[in-house]
Amino acid sequence: MKVLGLAIACSMTVLSCVAVTEQGAPGRGQVYVPYTPDVSINEVMVAQIDHASHFIWNAANPDNLPSDLDWMEVEHHAIQLLSSRSAMTMGGAGVNDSMWVVQNSWRDYVNQMNDASLEALAAAKARDLSALTVAGNRLVESCEGCHRQYKPSVPTEGLMHPH
Repeated sequence: MKVLGLAIACSMTVLSCVAVTEQGAPGRGQVYVPYTPDVSINEVMVAQIDHASHFIWNAANPDNLPSDLDWMEVEHHAIQLLSSRSAMTMGGAGVNDSMWVVQNSWRDYVNQMNDASLEALAAAKARDLSALTVAGNRLVESCEGCHRQYKPSVPTEGLMHPH
């Protein structure tokens, strides 16, 4: 009887874990910490995404052959873009942030940006200018598509980067 009770208790624990996972809780090894950034998505775009993207686009220019330092900078900026994915999907202090992050098309654009950033990172590590150009073009497509839908006027909230 004790074995049966233990088996039922173990089964209930496993089932409750599966049910929680199916409801969107973090998977094994992840910790969920609810957090809303103190800055807006627009501030993240201007300070991090726009700056990093422009460096990648400039490095991908076929008229310029990137130096070793440029390739290292492309890696750095691709990592910046990859790390910004979280900020772009969790919302922030901006007036539209909570509305944007729940829309599937918003998440699609963020995923496109992330995929292009992964390609840029791989291209930089391989020192492959043609692959960087492809990644840069995909990055432009994700940015322009998202801006057409969500941010048609620039600057938004009066924010622009100084460099």
